[in-house]
Amino acid sequence: MSCPQKLSRRFFPLTVEKLPPDEEKRLQEKGFLGYTKLVRTNPSLVHIRPAYADLAETYYNFEFRPDDTVLLTFPKSGTTWLSEALWAVRNLGQLGQADEADIDERVFFLDNDFLQPTPAGADTPAMKRFAAACPEGRVEDGVALQMAGAHKGPRILKSHLQLELLNPDLLNTCKVVYMARNPKDVCVSYFHHCRKNTKKIFQGEFPDFAETFMDNKLLFAPYWDHVRQVWLRRGHENLHFMFFEHMKRDVFGELRRLATFLEADLSDEDVQRVADHCSFGRMKEREARQSQGRGPLYGVPGFFHKGEVGGWKDVASQDLNDRFDNWILDNNCGIDIPFVYE
Repeated sequence: MSCPQKLSRRFFPLTVEKLPPDEEKRLQEKGFLGYTKLVRTNPSLVHIRPAYADLAETYYNFEFRPDDTVLLTFPKSGTTWLSEALWAVRNLGQLGQADEADIDERVFFLDNDFLQPTPAGADTPAMKRFAAACPEGRVEDGVALQMAGAHKGPRILKSHLQLELLNPDLLNTCKVVYMARNPKDVCVSYFHHCRKNTKKIFQGEFPDFAETFMDNKLLFAPYWDHVRQVWLRRGHENLHFMFFEHMKRDVFGELRRLATFLEADLSDEDVQRVADHCSFGRMKEREARQSQGRGPLYGVPGFFHKGEVGGWKDVASQDLNDRFDNWILDNNCGIDIPFVYE
């Protein structure tokens, strides 16, 4: 297997700039100790890790294929849950593989190249797989991107990047699944994720985190731009828009509709097997077992927190909840995304 030849590249329509020092300082004063040397796109102001700056054009030009399945989400919107569901639908006869390899060995997480960039010369299983798949590949060109490009056959790929930061031919090329989650629960889940992260991304309190979320300063923010870009295209024949809360309420029905969109001929028994495979309890058990050998998933001990609807009620004060409600009203006006909050 070898890495594909580079094709003619599109012009990346945005610029990527360093976050101003005063903004970075304010973030750190609020407890975001791991927010250093961030960059943001201009004019869209998406906040991203610094390694993205050298790869922005590569992401924009990544070649998707007709037999790909692409999952897009804002962080903490059920990404891993739906990743397992998509993988199970596509690999129903090989579900046992999930006990041997974590999700990022079975699904290509494209963002790893800037979230957790691999240092050149690292002696890790991932680097060994990269050397075998792309013997002439360069780490600085993106390990995950090149591994995905070198893979033969159907792929499942996922990303937290906004739709408009990816190849503009994406929706016209392959099937895309988007999962949205109500912004209050996204914020709470994101808070716990950053507080527990071994890299000490955030060491402050929830009100400061929530204010930063609403101020569009978290990684991958702005939240509303992320969801809106896909919601406004929800009628596209290659796009399947899902809600986390609907999956919690009726996982069988949502998986049945997902399988239909993917043109997967599954019996009711098959759909139930997929539901069991990606249940919260089963995923949490697999993560606990696998982390014993390679450390916590994404650097977060107990990566799966609660996976519930309405968790915001246990964290947000009445005053903060009122501010959340006004923020939602301001941003959802005119697009009317029908979020469920409990």
